[in-house]
Amino acid sequence: MKRYIIPFDTQSLPVKEVDTVIIGAGIAGLSAANQLVKLGIRPLIITKKPPSISNSFLAQGGIAAAIHRDDDPQLHYRDTLNAGRGICVEKNVRVLVEEGLERVVDLLNIGVPFDRDSEGRVLLTKEGGHSRRRVLHVKDKTGSAIGSVLYSQIKDRVEFLEGYYLEEILTDEGRYAGIIITDGEKHYLIRSKSLVLATGGYSSIYLRNTSAYKISGDAIGAAFRAGCVLADLEFVQFHPTALYLEGQPAYLITEAVRGEGAVLIDDTGSRFVDEMKPRDEVARAIFKKYAEGRKVYLDLNPLLKKGISIKERFPTVYALLDNFGFTDSYTVPVSPAAHYSIGGIQATANGKTSVEGVFAVGESSCTGIHGANRLASNSLLECVTFGYKTGYAVFIYNMYADINRKRLKSQPSGTKLLTREERFNYLRTLKEVMWKYVGLERSKSGLEKALGDISALGEKLENYSNSRYLLDLVYLSKGIILSALNREESRGTHYRLDFPEEKEAYKKHTKIYNDLKIKLEVN
Repeated sequence: MKRYIIPFDTQSLPVKEVDTVIIGAGIAGLSAANQLVKLGIRPLIITKKPPSISNSFLAQGGIAAAIHRDDDPQLHYRDTLNAGRGICVEKNVRVLVEEGLERVVDLLNIGVPFDRDSEGRVLLTKEGGHSRRRVLHVKDKTGSAIGSVLYSQIKDRVEFLEGYYLEEILTDEGRYAGIIITDGEKHYLIRSKSLVLATGGYSSIYLRNTSAYKISGDAIGAAFRAGCVLADLEFVQFHPTALYLEGQPAYLITEAVRGEGAVLIDDTGSRFVDEMKPRDEVARAIFKKYAEGRKVYLDLNPLLKKGISIKERFPTVYALLDNFGFTDSYTVPVSPAAHYSIGGIQATANGKTSVEGVFAVGESSCTGIHGANRLASNSLLECVTFGYKTGYAVFIYNMYADINRKRLKSQPSGTKLLTREERFNYLRTLKEVMWKYVGLERSKSGLEKALGDISALGEKLENYSNSRYLLDLVYLSKGIILSALNREESRGTHYRLDFPEEKEAYKKHTKIYNDLKIKLEVN
């Protein structure tokens, strides 16, 4: 694996110096930025796309918190551990459910318009794996509502650079030393005391996925090359209910519709699964139906019978159904799609990674709170809770840090240039391999086939000088495959056909170090 992929000399690049850089402007990045601004730091936020295009902004269902008088953070804690199948980092889960409740109250206080009843009390829904109704929502646009309010809090108090890609994370003797970014034509050097990675997950590495446009996981590959330890990459959550139409993207249909009463049926009209089981169980039940030659539909008619207006309660879902002509029957063809990456850059609850000066938060990080399977609607809670804590950690780190201005250089490797068509074909091949062999069901033979195919793809890409993006996805893919091969059991979202049971020996976290060596460790 290459340390640096692009050729550069920091002495010859246009340079900008700032106190802190945040890569990504989803809810995790905005939450960290919000706290930094309050603490007197004006961060530079760099994004590939406008802040409104992120996985967290697309989140439909809601944000989980034990806010009702009949609920308690201890119950939320227990439900999270149950979903995580024995490998949650329990101290971090405690932070999530206890401090997260306070952060949700903060969101109420700054004006996030959560749905309320006629007496002003916050309305709560129930989702899979929860023992209580504890999911706050803004119809089915919760992520967008939270993100928009956070953005309004900081938009005039931070600096944004839109349309830029992270190319390299520079380090000097294991310590962060800046980043190189590009607008697609030129490269630029950004020097800062610290770096916060809030770049989203890697579910789009699969052919069928619900990820936002341009959220790809390549920044996790860049962090890996810089020395960050990666953790639990084998755990990828597949959402059970994404629209399934030939030639169409996998548009998400929020789990909240099942929480309100929608049911899953096959093409004989029979229900075949408890819709409120954890997502991995529901997704595999649907996958099995398709393997048997059946089709699966999400039936929303029970909501209508309960007097729920789908147009009012779930406007995003209604617009999707209306666009594809399903508002007459309210019976929608669905199948699983890669949705949420539980693994990522190993980080503490304060965002600290194994590289000094580099922090990670949100879906790009792995704090262990989700274990082997994320409890529904805990992800937005993670973004705001750990984003808040990361802001404080960065402030403290910067107090004693300096900007590293050492000259660094990298020599070019490949000489050929990828065409746009070649880039598309290589990317499609990678996604197809991951979907076919490293998806909902895995086996040793399939994983070994995937590893061979992805390794061969990487060898080809090393001949090109403009293959950085694809090579980072290759390194990440190999990490996922090796992690899945190493875990010879089934646990949570990781299901091995050849090892269908959980094993006590694997009640540990998978850690990948930058020599691609795998270790199982207990946190």
